[in-house]
Amino acid sequence: MTVVSRQSGSVMIVIPQGRFDTNGGPEVERVLADHIERGARQIVLDLSQIEYISSIGLRVILKTAMAMIKKGGRVVLCGGNDHVRTVFQLSGVMIMSLHAATLEEAILKAQEAH
Repeated sequence: MTVVSRQSGSVMIVIPQGRFDTNGGPEVERVLADHIERGARQIVLDLSQIEYISSIGLRVILKTAMAMIKKGGRVVLCGGNDHVRTVFQLSGVMIMSLHAATLEEAILKAQEAH
């Protein structure tokens, strides 16, 4: 699993690539935790490069979202193929307003945290 990060203004954009599962999940979690530890309070998780997400990947996302809420920040998701969107719909992530249709919309949603 490769995880690319880039800054867009106050928003940290994290782009995991590959399978967000038992093998890739820990690397994504490490990168996200590192950004939070360094003070990031607005994170966009761009899942456009993810081909598959398992319950492990979902757990990483929800754990990160809860950590950000406690610190007064926000995580917003965008992208994702049909499989990823189906997992989000079944899990309730869509209802939690954690998902945006485009990267631009996700950046705006993340900035609403401050």
